[in-house]
Amino acid sequence: MNHTVLLVEDSNTIRHIIKIYLMKLKLGFLDASGGEQGLQLLETNPVHLIIADVNMPGGMDGLEFVRRVRASEREQVRKVPIVLLTGGKAPDLETRARQAGASEFVRKPVSIEDLATVVRRHLPLSEDASLVA
Repeated sequence: MNHTVLLVEDSNTIRHIIKIYLMKLKLGFLDASGGEQGLQLLETNPVHLIIADVNMPGGMDGLEFVRRVRASEREQVRKVPIVLLTGGKAPDLETRARQAGASEFVRKPVSIEDLATVVRRHLPLSEDASLVA
């Protein structure tokens, strides 16, 4: 079964790095450079996991994105696990992320192993889906 991960991140470089980190897990990816684009993709594509940045320019940050996903009229969209990534240091950020509805909260820089562990926690991947060749 192919799982699709929606990456909502304003940095092309970080989206690319995440894909490289996870490519051996044989996932499909959709890219959004901001929250509005991410919401549009969710309405038209089946998504199994969302990885989103907390700090995104352009009006909608990651916390608001999570709130909007959780308020979707479509149950299938509301139930998608959301992993928030941030380089932010605010001590209450994780609490605010959980209150918004985030499933996981990961601080940057994130290692390949940590990111894969988080993804595996939310997606039923086969045992042969390994990060090593």
